[in-house]
Amino acid sequence: MNEWFLIGFLVLLSIAVFSGYRLGKKQATEPQAQSKSLSSNYVKGLNYLLNEQPDKAVDTFIDLLQVDTETVDTHLALGHLFRKRGEVDRAIRLHQNIIARPQLSKESHNEALYELAVDYQAVGMYDRATSLFEKLLSEPKHKKDSLHQLLHVYQATRDWEQAAKTAEQLEIIMGEKQAKAISHFYCELAEEKQNKKDLKGALTSIKKALAANPTSVRANLLQGDLYFDKENYRAAIKSYSSLLDNDIAFLPEALDKIKQSFAARKDSKGYQKFLQQSLQKGAGVSVLIELSKLIQQEKGDRAAAEAIGVYLKDKPSLKGLHQLISLHIEHAQESAKPSLQLLDGIVEKLVERKPRYVCHNCGFNGRIIHWQCPSCKEWSSIKPIQGLEGE
Repeated sequence: MNEWFLIGFLVLLSIAVFSGYRLGKKQATEPQAQSKSLSSNYVKGLNYLLNEQPDKAVDTFIDLLQVDTETVDTHLALGHLFRKRGEVDRAIRLHQNIIARPQLSKESHNEALYELAVDYQAVGMYDRATSLFEKLLSEPKHKKDSLHQLLHVYQATRDWEQAAKTAEQLEIIMGEKQAKAISHFYCELAEEKQNKKDLKGALTSIKKALAANPTSVRANLLQGDLYFDKENYRAAIKSYSSLLDNDIAFLPEALDKIKQSFAARKDSKGYQKFLQQSLQKGAGVSVLIELSKLIQQEKGDRAAAEAIGVYLKDKPSLKGLHQLISLHIEHAQESAKPSLQLLDGIVEKLVERKPRYVCHNCGFNGRIIHWQCPSCKEWSSIKPIQGLEGE
């Protein structure tokens, strides 16, 4: 007996017991012929339950249980069970049946309305779900939960403007911390506008993202990219440089455009100084490799290899080892070159196959950056991998 069947069995058993209790009350007041009919249906439902036919048992017991103030909680519990089991169509019918009963209290009606909205959301009927959740915003008991559900809906439908407004309501009205999420929603809007070549609109969205979270890595990276696209290289470098204080692990994401920005300004010394400053603040091996290339141009392969070797003694890295071997191959004896080339190829494949990012919330990993984890849906939980296999 699997877990879901066991849970369903227990719930149905409770319904059966309650049905029996209700049946007894009805038999005391109703005509004998009708009582016999109810009793027959109750026995039929028990037989279905004992013969492990829960679907038929459910339908039989639901027919016996009319929706009223005494049974509404039982119906709601059963609807919740249906949804958990993936039987959302049955949950919808059950919740609609509850709502259709005018004799119920407003509280029970709203509870069923909320559950129906969650049903609609579960099957992707977002318009209907949104309409019901918005209706429940005026009910103090359901306001907070409805705002959270609306936030899920707007993220699922990629309606980032409404997502930002909803998160702002949760922050202002409910006192919840939503700065991180709000910043990402405006970043999503900025990326959409950037793809449409609306750089002015994108920068406006980025300013809102930074207003919500001034230390946002993503917002500062995007701002740098937008300034870079506008050929405002000084402003681009300034935005990218904020990573040194906010989260230096993400610096490799901007390294190529930082290099191009300094080159456009014909400031090679400024670029070298930036790289040295970054290393002093704890930047990873990608920055070291860039610096080693400048050293190689100025002082040759041996000086570059020496700089990498000193770094690797304290911070071993596959990427750094790959660069070091590549530098040594050119100057190795002919008899040693095949072995070094073989080793270099192995290290290169290891670097290519290893994930570059990991979610610090659920452990998801991959080779491309996700600002929202595809697995646990947490924002800003994915970071570049550090150490031997990363930076």
